[in-house]
Amino acid sequence: MRGPIFEIFLKILRLRKTNLRLSLLKLPHHYKMYCSTGVKIAVTEAEAENMHNDDESDSDKASVILEELNAKMDQLKSLNIQVADFEKDDDTNFHMDFITACSNARAASYRIAPANKHKTKLIAGKIIPAIATTTAVVAGLVSIEMYKMIQGLKDVEKYKNAFLNLALPFFAFSEPILAPKNKYYEVEWTLWDRYDIKGDITLQELLDIFENDHKLEISMLSQGVCMLYAFFMPADKRKERCGMKISELVELVTKKKKVPTATLR
Repeated sequence: MRGPIFEIFLKILRLRKTNLRLSLLKLPHHYKMYCSTGVKIAVTEAEAENMHNDDESDSDKASVILEELNAKMDQLKSLNIQVADFEKDDDTNFHMDFITACSNARAASYRIAPANKHKTKLIAGKIIPAIATTTAVVAGLVSIEMYKMIQGLKDVEKYKNAFLNLALPFFAFSEPILAPKNKYYEVEWTLWDRYDIKGDITLQELLDIFENDHKLEISMLSQGVCMLYAFFMPADKRKERCGMKISELVELVTKKKKVPTATLR
């Protein structure tokens, strides 16, 4: 798939034309391939869970990516980009090669019968009207808002809600409403805020974290409709559950092997 992708990007970015197919064949002669060492592969679910807990959080990874993007913003300003209009009947633009490769990769993942380039071209020719209407408009509007988030804009007035009806046609934009803010002590929070607790800790350790670090007392802990902990439980049941790891407690109460989240109240 790399050949079609490179060719398309070369055209969009107005870069020098090269024969990528020949270049890719020569790569093994110019570059040495090394296998990673020290890589641990999880054999059991418990090992996979521990490895997942030891990894960086998604927010940490996203912060690193955003910092790298911001550092390269000046370089992007000098790019001279041209629009690549989709043309299924031009074999020199590699559009159908790219679409065929992507669709077959997805088909393999979902055990769908693959399609050759000719069949893919027939299907692509029939769905052009659908791509060019509401789906494209919504995708474009969502992408614009995503660019604003990547730029780190904090002013809510910079963002927009969109309402549209192409049959009328009708387009309207409005400013989004901030989530209501609540406050405990000096900390402000909304319904979108979450506490990220790493590691498979015990229930008592969880209670202690909130009491010592956040000055909060957990009165109830649930997963879905299942009650994991409550202040009004019998003392012996509370003591038993406080010594259990959260994962074990969830499995015990829900009767399910692996449940991802719990709700604090």
